[in-house]
Amino acid sequence: MILKIIGNNTVYVYKDIDRTFFRTRSEGGMMYLQFDISVKHELYKYIQEETRLIYDGQRYIVKGINERTKAKISTINAELDLTGLRSKAYAEKTFSTRTFHSLCEEILDGTGWSIEGDTLFGRRTTTEATDKTPIDILEHCRNATSYGTCYEFDSINKIIYAIKPYNNTSPKGTYFTDELNLQEVTFKGSSSGLVTRLYPYGKDGLTISSVNAGRAYIDCFDYTSDVIAQVWRDERYTNAQELKDDAVVKLKAMAYPARSYTCRILDLAKTKPEIYGTHLAFDLYDVITLVDRNRQAKVDHRIVEIKEFPMDHTLDTVVLSSIAGRVTGKLSTLESRLTELDAQTLHDRTKVNEIKQDLDTTVLHVSESWASSVNESWFTQTANGLFLETSKMLGSTRWSSLIEQSYNAIKLAWNNISKYVQFEAGELRIYDSAVPETQKLRSKFNDSGMHFYRDNYYVGKIGTNQWANNNTHKSLEFDLEPNGKYMAFAQRASTNDNYTTMLCFSRANTVYSDYGLHLGCNLYGHNYTIKDVYLDGVNVKYAGANKAAFTGEIPVITSVGTPNVTAEVVNVKRNSDGLISDFGISVSVSLGCNSTKLRVSNGIIVGYWN
Repeated sequence: MILKIIGNNTVYVYKDIDRTFFRTRSEGGMMYLQFDISVKHELYKYIQEETRLIYDGQRYIVKGINERTKAKISTINAELDLTGLRSKAYAEKTFSTRTFHSLCEEILDGTGWSIEGDTLFGRRTTTEATDKTPIDILEHCRNATSYGTCYEFDSINKIIYAIKPYNNTSPKGTYFTDELNLQEVTFKGSSSGLVTRLYPYGKDGLTISSVNAGRAYIDCFDYTSDVIAQVWRDERYTNAQELKDDAVVKLKAMAYPARSYTCRILDLAKTKPEIYGTHLAFDLYDVITLVDRNRQAKVDHRIVEIKEFPMDHTLDTVVLSSIAGRVTGKLSTLESRLTELDAQTLHDRTKVNEIKQDLDTTVLHVSESWASSVNESWFTQTANGLFLETSKMLGSTRWSSLIEQSYNAIKLAWNNISKYVQFEAGELRIYDSAVPETQKLRSKFNDSGMHFYRDNYYVGKIGTNQWANNNTHKSLEFDLEPNGKYMAFAQRASTNDNYTTMLCFSRANTVYSDYGLHLGCNLYGHNYTIKDVYLDGVNVKYAGANKAAFTGEIPVITSVGTPNVTAEVVNVKRNSDGLISDFGISVSVSLGCNSTKLRVSNGIIVGYWN
């Protein structure tokens, strides 16, 4: 690794990075550098306060120099260069009912900085700033009672990436243990500020009783069942629901002991990648498992700071914290209140509106209650994704719809049937059930067409194709796969009838015995020609009855010769006087001829022979 020093409009390359050099990456997005340099070094003269440094794709600005003349060593401290984010200030400014995107558009205007990911934060809040710069306001937005943001900065291109790292609450699978990679650990824990019951009060003695089942307090016994009460007063709140919402957030942060571990870690993923690969890799915001042998326990904590020594990773340290999100003291000058609900429009004599927030999974629950029906919506954000569900009572039945979004799919479900429609990896899928263990794919649509399944069998598809021997011939095709036994066009006469096939292709010995197309209704040609047809088993209708067509031979005379006629008097009889009294004539006629035989099959002449 090299460090670039920008001095006198020139870039100098400092290659003498040693074991004293480290970078600190902290939650929220800030990064810092610290290193020792000899005062005799040829580049030391270019390092002054506000000197720019470039390291690992980021620009830093020198903020501290600690020179020890006797030791001839100077310690340099630098922080991420956020120049521009302090280029203006708001003496007194109220940003009313803003989304984070809208807020950023205004405060970043003219600073030279842009932001990405700001539209992921849909909450609207009112933020009041007094004598604050854009970076101060962005820092306040990290507050759990504000937008709950975190950032990654690109200080060279001046881009801020708004992120939500705390949505991931599941352990990554990386372990810190003294038997493997944990070299030293320091534990700090304090419960001096622990509170499990909070009484919030707003302006003119406003309480939350009207929106909290008559109770003026809220509880959080996630860590201990002991009741430890405290009063929280804030004259800015004039709406009971808003007061309760922020009280829930505040109590969540106060109901746990403040615990942290500072660990010196042997980063085996970097020092011995050929052995461990990425199995023990870790990064900022990861939830890792610390094996605390002193307390004989395994605890899952989040990495909130990493100190990296690029020349000797055996010196790397990480800070682990159990604090999910703290309510900072900056609320005195940077005020934030949830104003998503207008009490005048949402409250009347028959409707009660309720918002509940659960910081563990970031749940937003909105319900509107009437005398006989209830509309409810849940917005949940977990490590697995985003969930939005809306439901309503119709009579005694609750109907609902659900949208689930994860990194690789979007699922839709509705009503009690819970049939899933899922978008994933360039295709739309439809399942028969919402239960992953039993759900079966019914169909999917992608770039090759609509595919159909039945009971885990791929049956076939409707799609486009082209002729194998000439790809200029395109087609719309109905394709039956080997698992599909027949393909049919069917109809039913009424809703109470079963479907019957009108035209069916069947494989042999399945729904039909013979392989081929089978009709289930009359076929009308409308005076069009049927060509290249082979007939078998033909029947015709004659005199109102179906008759089997004739199959056999019919003889036919083709020519006749000259007749040969001979006559002869026979049986002559005479009387007594010798006269002929009777006689007969015998005529013989012979006639020669030629003949042939017609061959008939299914009532159609198919040939002849002599």
